[in-house]
Amino acid sequence: MNLRSKSGFMAALWDWEFLNDCFGGTRIRVTDIDGLVERNGKFLVIETKSPGKDIPRGQQILFDQMVETGIFVVLVIWGEPNATKRAQFWGCEPMDADEEKIKSLVRRWYDYANNRHDNDR
Repeated sequence: MNLRSKSGFMAALWDWEFLNDCFGGTRIRVTDIDGLVERNGKFLVIETKSPGKDIPRGQQILFDQMVETGIFVVLVIWGEPNATKRAQFWGCEPMDADEEKIKSLVRRWYDYANNRHDNDR
């Protein structure tokens, strides 16, 4: 996507608030995913946050459940756009990270997903 204007980008974002009453009076809300890749039935979910921003409890629960399936790996990246500061594979310790570190982590996931055998599905 070529971002020509911040206001144009913001105007194109969906507001999912209209679905809030669909979840039986709970505090469940629709979340966005910043990046998603599939390879051989394995999924890499990428979530970005501003530096120092915590993962909301609802997303923590979501990420825990996704990882528990064994088919999702969640990579959280903290920083400004294209200026990574920290990263964490969900369930592991956060680490300092820059763009090269993120590329290394994503390659590591790809090697893992790419080496799956059909009988592992």
